Amino acid sequence: MNKQHYTIGMAGHIDHGKTELVKALTNVDTDRLKEEKERRISIELGYAPLFQDEHMSVSIIDVPGHEKFIKQMIAGVSAIDLTVLVIAADEGIMPQTLEHIDILTHLNITNHLIVLTKTDLVDRELLDLVKEDINQTVKHTVFYQTPVLEVDSISGKGIDFLKQQMIRQLELVEHNHSNYHLFVPFDQSFHKHGIGTIARGTVMEGQVSVNDDVYLMPQSIKTQIKSLQHFNSSVDEVFAGQRAAFALKNVSVGDLKRGTVLTKNRHAKATNRIDIELNISSLLKSEIKQRAPIKFHTGTSEVFGKIVFFDRNSLTSDSKTVYAQILLDNDVFVLKDQRFILRRATPIEMIGGGRIIEPHAIKHRHGVETVEQLRHKASFSAEEFLTDKVAQHPGITIRKLEEQLNSRIQTLNDDIVDLKGHLFLKRFVKDLKEDLIKIVNSFHEEHPLLKGIDKSALLSSIDLPNPENKILIDELIEQGVFLQEDTYILLPEFKITITESNQQLINNILKGLSEDELKVKNFKDYLDTHVDQKKLQEDIKLYFIQQRLVIPLTEQMVIETNVFYQATNQLRDQTSEIFDLKEAKDLLGVSRKYLIPFLEMLDQMHMTKREEQRRVWIK
Repeated sequence: MNKQHYTIGMAGHIDHGKTELVKALTNVDTDRLKEEKERRISIELGYAPLFQDEHMSVSIIDVPGHEKFIKQMIAGVSAIDLTVLVIAADEGIMPQTLEHIDILTHLNITNHLIVLTKTDLVDRELLDLVKEDINQTVKHTVFYQTPVLEVDSISGKGIDFLKQQMIRQLELVEHNHSNYHLFVPFDQSFHKHGIGTIARGTVMEGQVSVNDDVYLMPQSIKTQIKSLQHFNSSVDEVFAGQRAAFALKNVSVGDLKRGTVLTKNRHAKATNRIDIELNISSLLKSEIKQRAPIKFHTGTSEVFGKIVFFDRNSLTSDSKTVYAQILLDNDVFVLKDQRFILRRATPIEMIGGGRIIEPHAIKHRHGVETVEQLRHKASFSAEEFLTDKVAQHPGITIRKLEEQLNSRIQTLNDDIVDLKGHLFLKRFVKDLKEDLIKIVNSFHEEHPLLKGIDKSALLSSIDLPNPENKILIDELIEQGVFLQEDTYILLPEFKITITESNQQLINNILKGLSEDELKVKNFKDYLDTHVDQKKLQEDIKLYFIQQRLVIPLTEQMVIETNVFYQATNQLRDQTSEIFDLKEAKDLLGVSRKYLIPFLEMLDQMHMTKREEQRRVWIK
C-alpha cells in the first residue's frame, strides 16, 4: 500500500490557544520569529510533524488568527486535509472565528473537528453554554454537526484523545494526488549560505524528486531541484500532502514571491482572466458593484483585480451563487476547480469564495446566456471539461491543451481521438466524414469525366486551418474512406464515365492537337470548335490533363503527349550533351513562342538543366 501524507490546519481567533495546542500535540513551538515571540501572536504560518508510521505521515499547519494576517490564514488552509477549528472556552465565538468558519466553508474543506481549548479556566455550565453557541453558529456552514472536543493544552487534558481522533478522521480521507501533475504553492522563501535559494510549501498534487526539472509559475522560470527536506530530514522525493523545503538551482530569492507555484508541466501557462463560480458570504456588508476592485486569494497567492458580472450590475449578501469573471492585475498559475476566496480591496471584507471554472477564460458577452454557459461548464467533470475543450478547439494539440489545463494529459476519454498529436471529438470526425463523403459524391455526379475533387478544394471545405484539416483528410484516406490519386480525392467505388458523344468530342480534339504538332493554337480554340457547353469545356480540359493526354506548357497552350515526347526524342537524338536555343529552334522548326515554353517544360520535368544560355541533358 502506498504511504499517504496528510496536513492538518489549525484555524481560529487570535489568542485562542492554537499555537499552544500544536505544541501540546507535537512538542514543537511553531512561533519561530522574534516578533512572534515578543508580541505572542502568530504572524507567519507555522508547521510541525504530528504522526508517522509505515502507512501515513501527518503534519500540522498553525495559521495566524489576527485579522491583519488573514491572507496568511487563507494561504495556510489551501492545502489541508483536516481542519481543526480552535475556540477558547473562556471567550467562545469571536470575530476571527466567524471569518475563519466562513473562509473554510467557501474553500469547501469538509473534513474537520472543533476543539475547545483552555477548558480548565471555566466551569461545566459555561462550557455547555459555549458548546451550544458553537452548534448554533455553525448550523449553515461546513462545520454543521462537527464533533466538539474539549482539551486543555497546559494540563494536557484531552490531548491524546484529540490526537487519536485526528488520525482516525484522516484514515477516512480518500486522497492520493501523487499521481497527478505537480502543484506546490510556495509560502516562504529565503537564502541559506552554502545551499542557495530555498522555498517552502505543501505539495498539493503530484510528486517530485531531487534533480527533477521544474518550473516556477507564473514567472515561467525553469529550474531544477537541488535537494529536498521534509521536517529537517533530507529526502530523495516528496509527495502530495507533504510539507517540504525545496533547494532550487540557479534561482535567486528575488525570483520568488508568495504565490509562486512549482510545477513539472513544461507547457504551464499563466493567466489573468478567470471564470468563477462565486458563493456570496453572509458576512458581506457592502454592495459590490460591477468591476469593483477585489483581492483574489487562491493557493498562497493574493492578487488585486476587478470582478465582472454578466447578469447584474452589483451583488449584496442576499445574492447566493454568482457566475462571474475575475480580471487580475498580475498573472497567476491556477487549475480548474481550484478553490479561491474573494475579498473586497477596500475596505477589506469577505465577498465570498468558490471554485475556478475556466483558468484561461475569454472575454464574454454580457447576458443570461453567458451565465447559463458558465453554470453548465461548472458542472463538468474533469473528463467532460477535457471533452468541452476539444469540442471548442477541434484539432487542438496535446501541448496546447496541457497549457490551457495547466496539467499533464495522461489518458484520453473515449469521446476523443488523437490524430498525430491533434485531438478531435470522435463525433466531430464522424460528422465531418459524412459531410465530406457528400461533397465528394456530389462532385463525382457533376463531373463524371474527372478523377476526383482537387485535394486543396476539399481541404478548404473544412472550417479548420492547416495542418488540422489535412490531418483529417489523410486519416480518412488511411481508413479507406477516400482514395488519393495525384492531388485528387475520390471515392473508392468511383469510375470515370464517358458517354459516346463525349468520347467523340475527345477524339476530335486530340486529332486536331496531333495534326498541329508543336504549333498548337490556344486550347480554348479547340474546345470552342467542338464543345458548346462551358462547363463541359472545363471538364474536358481537366480530363485531358488528368489522363495525361496532353502536356500543359502554359495555361493556354497544351501539346498532345505523343507529339511532346516525339519532339523531345528528336531533340535528344540530334544534339550533344549540351545544346543552345538556336540548335533547338533549327531542329524543331518552331518560333520562340512555342520553343521557350517547350524547353522550360523539359527543365521542369528534370530532363534538362539550364546553364546561362544553354541546356544540359540530365536524363
